[in-house]
Amino acid sequence: MQVSDRTISVTNSTLSTLIEELGTECQNVITLIPQLQLLDLSDRQKAEILAEILSVAIHLNVHCGEDFQTLVAEEMAKLSDDDQED
Repeated sequence: MQVSDRTISVTNSTLSTLIEELGTECQNVITLIPQLQLLDLSDRQKAEILAEILSVAIHLNVHCGEDFQTLVAEEMAKLSDDDQED
């Protein structure tokens, strides 16, 4: 599964960029996990894969911090309630 090249449907360009980056990092993890499941990996290969997973995890931890959460909350506050069922 690949993240589409289509534009993210949010009004804030910073939030759009952050969401696109989030998608890229999630794809990285989805690619790395099966590599780690291979049976005949050397310790060096395991270390390289684990280092990449750690790097992604750190990036996601920083990336999804309070500023990101605030941008998402602000975007959600702009949405109408038209789609809600009564």
